[in-house]
Amino acid sequence: MNTPPGATRAARTRAARRGTTVPARFRSSPPAQRRSRETMDRFAEAAEELLRGRRFEEIPLQDIVRLSGRPIGSFYARFGSKEALLPFLYQRYHDGLEAYFETRLARVDWNGLDFRGALRALVDFLVGIYDERRWLIRALVLFARTRPEALPPDVVRRRTRLYDMPVALLARHRASIAHEDAETAIRFGVFLVSSVAREKMLFGETPHARVTPIGRRALRDELVRMLHAYLTCEVPA
Repeated sequence: MNTPPGATRAARTRAARRGTTVPARFRSSPPAQRRSRETMDRFAEAAEELLRGRRFEEIPLQDIVRLSGRPIGSFYARFGSKEALLPFLYQRYHDGLEAYFETRLARVDWNGLDFRGALRALVDFLVGIYDERRWLIRALVLFARTRPEALPPDVVRRRTRLYDMPVALLARHRASIAHEDAETAIRFGVFLVSSVAREKMLFGETPHARVTPIGRRALRDELVRMLHAYLTCEVPA
C-alpha cells in the first residue's frame, strides 16, 4: 500500500522539528522473535562485560562476537555496526531503571527517618546508582551527550517519572524545606546531587574532577551537606 504524500511530508516535518535523524551506524533491527532478542542480548551482555576493563571505542567487534558465542554474521543481521550496540545498551538500561528505582527505594524505611536521615538515604541511593555499574553507565552517558538523537523517544518523560519518586519521599518533610515550592526545590536538589556524583564517579580521571580530590565516603558526606544546605537556606534579600 502506498504511503499518502501528506503522511510522508508530515513525518519529515516532525523529524525536522526534532532535528533528529538517527545515523545508519546507530540503527539496529527490532527483534521479531524471542530467539532474535536473546541473540541481541548476548551481544549486549558481552559488550557490557568487556566495558569493565576497556572503553567502548577500545573494544574490537571481534572480541564482542567471540565472548557472545554467536557468529559475526548473526551480529550484522541485527546491528549495522558496533556503534549500533550503544542505543540498544541504552534502551536495555533505560527499560530497567523504573523497576530498579522502585526496588532500591523500597528497601529504606522512609517513614522512620527524620529529614536529615532521609537526605542521607537519598544521597546513598543516588551515589549507588553510579557505583553499581559505572563501566556501563559511563559509556551510556558519553553516548547520550554526543548522540541525543539516537536515544529512546520517551527518555525525558520516563526520567521525569523517575525523579517523581525521590521528590515524593522528601516532600514528606516539606516543613523543613525553606523554598516556597518544595517539589521544585527537591527536584533541583536531586539534579545537583546526581550531576556531581556522575562527574566525580564516572569521570574522576578528567582534569576538572581531579582538581577536587575526594574519596567516596567524603563525597557522600559533602553531597548530604550540600543538599541539606540548599533545601534549608533562605534566598538572600
